Amino acid sequence: MACDKSTCIDISRVSGLFFAVSPSMKDFNTFVSRYDSLEISYVVVRPEGQPKAVLQLLHGMCGCKERFLPFMEFMAGQGVVCIANDHRGHGDSVKSADDLGYMYDGGYVALIDDVRQLNRMAAREWPSLPLYMLGHSMGSLALRTLLKNHTDRLDGVVICGSPAPNVLAHLSRVFSALAIRAGMGRRRPVNIQSLASAAYNRNFRDEGPKAWICSDPEVRKAFLSNPRTDFVFTFNASNALMNMMCETYSSDGWTVCNPDMPVLFLSGADDPCMGGMKGLGKAVRKMREAGYHDVSYKIYPAMRHEILNEIGKERVWQDILRFIGL
Repeated sequence: MACDKSTCIDISRVSGLFFAVSPSMKDFNTFVSRYDSLEISYVVVRPEGQPKAVLQLLHGMCGCKERFLPFMEFMAGQGVVCIANDHRGHGDSVKSADDLGYMYDGGYVALIDDVRQLNRMAAREWPSLPLYMLGHSMGSLALRTLLKNHTDRLDGVVICGSPAPNVLAHLSRVFSALAIRAGMGRRRPVNIQSLASAAYNRNFRDEGPKAWICSDPEVRKAFLSNPRTDFVFTFNASNALMNMMCETYSSDGWTVCNPDMPVLFLSGADDPCMGGMKGLGKAVRKMREAGYHDVSYKIYPAMRHEILNEIGKERVWQDILRFIGL
């Protein structure tokens, strides 16, 4: 296991309060997926002192675990162990770079099982600590699909950048499944992904491509210049994404063993993926209808899709810290 000590000793100002950021330790490692033996890459960022809680993070479509690192290091500085994996078909959880955007035969079922496997690893290593989970965008669909079908031990969940229910999700799921059956699972429908991104970017097109993800041009530049994030999904991965969308917003199959577990939705007011307040409202209602009693939300003015990386992100970080109870 590689260990990298980060000496984050500067002070972060958060909404008028000051937080001393203590040194943290980053461990990069892998585990073998019990679903199909794919090697899954993950990182743990640990506080140097006694930890107070554990937070597992699930990244979004075309994301990777490293994009969480600034937030993870901040949280570790406050005593929170943070753990995040690259979803299959993302980051280092691939057999080769050509497989970025391909989730192998297991698709979304395997992706969810990978998340659950890491969750069990965290619960075993820190059995006495409260355990939280945060899912961003596609990761939030994975989180809710996990909650729907499993009774994992969690003390609270944070849903960031929740995608609005897509009326074409079922049709897209059927279309991509037919493409897979026709032997085109590795084919990349470039035009479909480009059209979706262009639609999200409509109000920001003067700022360049992918401006909808973040108002900070440096964040967008880093995203677009990294081949590990700027890639196109295959039909295989698109099918997994649409399956998770359909599972998230379906009323069937929910098993809620802890109805009092708090659920917090966080979104940027200018996030087109949210579908406006109507879209967010549907997402919130779905969790309440499923049986969760403590479901709340917060909207951040002038922020877009990636609120954890946005200008003024420290306000979001503080709210998540408060949600965890620190």
